[in-house]
Amino acid sequence: MFPETNDIAFTSSADSFGTKSYLFDFNTGDFVVRDGKLIECDGIDAVKVWIEKILRTEKGRFHIYDNTEYGAHLEDLIIGNSYTVAFIESELKREIEDAILQIPQIRSVSNIKITRGINSLTVELEVKLNDTGGNSITVTV
Repeated sequence: MFPETNDIAFTSSADSFGTKSYLFDFNTGDFVVRDGKLIECDGIDAVKVWIEKILRTEKGRFHIYDNTEYGAHLEDLIIGNSYTVAFIESELKREIEDAILQIPQIRSVSNIKITRGINSLTVELEVKLNDTGGNSITVTV
């Protein structure tokens, strides 16, 4: 099973850039519903959902994503292998960056820091969005 992640925390003064999505509670595995309706989100909140979803989706596992590059190969790197720590960290960073750069609103990913716990993987990174005048957002998953 893929390790659980902490909530994603954003710090930025960036404005919304118009793309809508729906809030998703990754702890319960379901969309957030209020008064019987899905809760829409946009801007930074949408990017938050996209980043967590793409990192939680193992590339190639789900047929809905066949013939796409959606997701990341993380499980093979962190579960049941004999790779060196340096190799695992390097490949995790590469996979995370490649996966996140699939999000059209993200221009670049930098300063990736990975902390492995017994049953967890914490990723801290910085992303620059296309529509925020170059502002950076710090993300912790």
